[in-house]
Amino acid sequence: MKKLRFAIIIVLLVLFVVLVSLYVIDHKRMDNNEPVSPQTAIEIAKSKLDEKSIETITNFDNPKVEEIVADTQLSIYRFEEKADIVGKELYKITFNTIHDGLLGPIVFYVDKMNGTLIGAGFRE
Repeated sequence: MKKLRFAIIIVLLVLFVVLVSLYVIDHKRMDNNEPVSPQTAIEIAKSKLDEKSIETITNFDNPKVEEIVADTQLSIYRFEEKADIVGKELYKITFNTIHDGLLGPIVFYVDKMNGTLIGAGFRE
């Protein structure tokens, strides 16, 4: 029993160290204007979801991630009203829900270079 507890503690400790390392690496990349990882962009988008929305998402652990360049001002709800996204590289993160047929998926746009959550796509 003690060996099992020790093994569990070791596994949790290793996971903690890995997650902290990834966090530090991504913050250094953002500070140096280097692109953030898609996984970091997913975590940023997930932080904006409420519990009710999370319950309806069918691909919460594996959302669709696309790298796009905004050629024009996208028709999205911007979290910062003056956010100019023309020419910026963005991650488009799509969470499918059980209501996609009626409302459409939940879509977030994250700036690839600094990890800023730009906005969300409109749902019907």
